Amino acid sequence: MKMGTTRITTIQMVALLSSALIAVGIFTLPRDLAMKVGTPDLWICVILGGICGYLSSLIIVSLSLRFERLTFFEFNKLIIGKWLGTILSICFIGYALLIGAFEIRSMGELTQFYLLEETPISVILITMYWVAIYLLIGGINPIARLIELLNPICILIFILVFCLGFKVFELDNLRPLFGLGAGPILKGMTPTFLTFSGLEFLLVFIAMMQKPKDAKKVALIGLGIPVFIYLLAVVIITGGLSVERMKHQKWPTFALIQEYEYEGILFERFDSLFLVVWLIQMFTTYVVCQYVAAKGISQLTRISYKKANYVLLAAVYIICLIPQDLNQLEKMGTIIGWTSFAFSFFIPSILLIIAVIRRLKHEAEPQNGP
Repeated sequence: MKMGTTRITTIQMVALLSSALIAVGIFTLPRDLAMKVGTPDLWICVILGGICGYLSSLIIVSLSLRFERLTFFEFNKLIIGKWLGTILSICFIGYALLIGAFEIRSMGELTQFYLLEETPISVILITMYWVAIYLLIGGINPIARLIELLNPICILIFILVFCLGFKVFELDNLRPLFGLGAGPILKGMTPTFLTFSGLEFLLVFIAMMQKPKDAKKVALIGLGIPVFIYLLAVVIITGGLSVERMKHQKWPTFALIQEYEYEGILFERFDSLFLVVWLIQMFTTYVVCQYVAAKGISQLTRISYKKANYVLLAAVYIICLIPQDLNQLEKMGTIIGWTSFAFSFFIPSILLIIAVIRRLKHEAEPQNGP
């Protein structure tokens, strides 16, 4: 295999990062914020979460660029030693699997609820797994090319569907601003941890970029797109439904879309279109998560990348079935959110500090992988 054939372009990396961040949060974030904040200041939490996410991404980029062409699974051993590095890598693999399982279980729940009511959720999950494995075994290039193709289409449809919600939008639902001060806003920061989980995968993907020096640009644009989508969603859903109604809706995003319709055009109702696009987005997010986990296993063991993907199917399926209902699925999401904070900010910060103090760098080019 020639050098460079497994490298992904800057545009592909932007699409991959934004795709990983736009996932189940489209449905869960508005209700979670309404429950936590309880005031119309929800949208401020999204902006603050985006700022914190960008600061975390700068730490991740700085750390990764000190060890060019090495992934997190390789350079953490150089910083904290083989044994601690291996333990940390195993935890990161488990975290990636947990996110993947959460995303695909959420995808299965909505598919069953809105499209396939009589179909057992296990059948839905298994079908999605086997479609994903077909893409995964090709390595990072097919994944990046597919996401590069689908991501702009999904983003445009998301923006269109949300903007159409202005038909039922009422500005008074966004007032008053800072009605109860800054306290509720600070409480609303925790749901954004889950929403922006996926930034930590830059620890793996920067090593695969054709131009790693563009990583800061990737972080800014790749995070900026999801922040804009989530901000637009939260503002319009709050204006269309009000905070109190959002608290009592299982899926506020769908509730908003079902509030309006347009006659005389190709689509009069947009809930089915939105669901299809969202399922595509969830699918690509799951693929990214499993790729990271399989890549980690292949770099830690003698198991090949392809075999690792097949092994992980069973692990993800078992994790998917652990939550017995939506309440337990929400608790899993909370665990993921706090774990994401650890892997996107706390752990990279410690590793970067150690690397700077010990003056550790690595400029060698390792062999390409899948």
